Amino acid sequence: MRNIVKRGRLFLKSVILFCKYKMLYGKRIQLKPVNSIKGTLKIELAENGKCSIGEFLMCSGPTYIKCSKNSELKIGGHLFLNHNCSITCNEQIIIGDDCNIANNVVIVDHDHIMTADGVLGDTLSAPVEIGNKVWIGANAVILKGITIGDGAVIAAGAVVNKDIPSHEVWGGVPVKFIRKL
Repeated sequence: MRNIVKRGRLFLKSVILFCKYKMLYGKRIQLKPVNSIKGTLKIELAENGKCSIGEFLMCSGPTYIKCSKNSELKIGGHLFLNHNCSITCNEQIIIGDDCNIANNVVIVDHDHIMTADGVLGDTLSAPVEIGNKVWIGANAVILKGITIGDGAVIAAGAVVNKDIPSHEVWGGVPVKFIRKL
């Protein structure tokens, strides 16, 4: 009986979030009504920002998704996001199907512009593309302009500042090749 009640709450929460985001963003957000949202899911879309999420998103804890003005985030089906993940899109981020993203992962498609006078308010952006069946370990950071191939594994704590081929394991700061799968 307890399991049925728990599933009922998750279903109801999912439907309420679906309705909330559809009312807020209309056609700019594509989201299925049935997902598994166990923690907070916060989605912010600035003017003309778009977000599409495939079939069955599973979030374990607070998850933050932000799309800046005129940006586009595309998330495939069956994505698992552990607690405290952050995806910030300034231009374009694409995440494939059947990906697993561990806790505290940050994915960004931009950097702030730095000069001798310090950090400026402007940003430099470049698209990020994450293939299908990718696993990203805890505390990893995916930086702008990166492509991660299908079936790749990013080790915990990695800072991904270069493209990652399919079916390889990479880790470290900055990221380095570890082995083929």
